[in-house]
Amino acid sequence: MTELPKTLAEAEIKPGVFLFPGRWEGELREMTTAEEDMLLNRRQGREWEAINKVLQACLLTPGVDVMNMLVGDRVFALLQLRRITYGDAFVFRVTCPRCNARFEWEENLGDLKIKYLEDPEHAKPEHTFTFTLPKSGKVINWRMLRGKDEQKMATMRRDHPDALMTSIMLLRVVEIEGEKMVTRKAFAELPASDAAAFRGEVEAKECGIDTAITVECPECWNAFDMDLPMAGQGFLLPTGRSRR
Repeated sequence: MTELPKTLAEAEIKPGVFLFPGRWEGELREMTTAEEDMLLNRRQGREWEAINKVLQACLLTPGVDVMNMLVGDRVFALLQLRRITYGDAFVFRVTCPRCNARFEWEENLGDLKIKYLEDPEHAKPEHTFTFTLPKSGKVINWRMLRGKDEQKMATMRRDHPDALMTSIMLLRVVEIEGEKMVTRKAFAELPASDAAAFRGEVEAKECGIDTAITVECPECWNAFDMDLPMAGQGFLLPTGRSRR
């Protein structure tokens, strides 16, 4: 393939086979009723486990553990699973931040843009990146987040909502200046310009899907940006939608 796909639709290089953001080919099948039931019957707080089981069942590529997939690859897999099961149209309800009108919005999932890794070697579990913080001059070794980190991220959102950015960036850090035991306090005390530079480094290197969308209110014509609402049950279990 001379040119990488630009969108989710283009990334389906043949029926059921996709070029993942980590630059590997994987095969997915659509969900069955059994997997829908698994998602419907998930207990409160166990959504993460149910999604992992469904992802693993629908991923037909041998030897791939969804817990070890890059987070960008997992988001890609969830979006493609939604597409091949129910189609490209994703309808959800939105509240306009200007006039408070509630309305339905339809987004075409196939049009979402993909960002691929620069080098497939970067996807290897043992691969780390080295970055020198511009203000302090400290050297950071960091890694990309994987499926097994997502539960930790959920715990951080619950336990440290006021320091979520720091917590998630800290999760990526392998060591600073050779020190592996990096505390939240030490990371939080970095100059803000260093933290911003590190975030920029991570965004430049990581792969994934651009889930930022622009919505327009039909009442006041206000256009506003938001993130695609993938967290609710309606994403993987749309009401009244038929399979593709």
